[in-house]
Amino acid sequence: MIKRNFMVLLGVALLACSGGSADITAAPKAIEAYLQARVKADVDKMIALSCADWEAKARVEATSAKSQNEQLQDVVCTLGAADGNAQLVKCSGKILNSYNGETRERNLSEFTFRAIAEGGEWRMCGYQ
Repeated sequence: MIKRNFMVLLGVALLACSGGSADITAAPKAIEAYLQARVKADVDKMIALSCADWEAKARVEATSAKSQNEQLQDVVCTLGAADGNAQLVKCSGKILNSYNGETRERNLSEFTFRAIAEGGEWRMCGYQ
């Protein structure tokens, strides 16, 4: 019995150290990293920071961002409520872009971002 309990505890410890579950406090950081990659139009990084279901949309966003010379301004993301297997993230700040000589602002507080843990990492998986 002692040997069995030791093996169970060892297994739990190994799982915790291997990143078997993503730290929930990292979800806002993942969204911030995605937004930083977006303004740089870094499609490879955007895809790496996206859940499998969001990868195609990340490509579209990267293409759009490339033509608009985007910049982040005062972005801070915070943890929101859980929504099924997703963690909701709210951000403040703006994305500034210029297109045809006109500068536009997108207020990030108007969006609720969805982060999903895949492969032990939080990943961008859409917004509302």
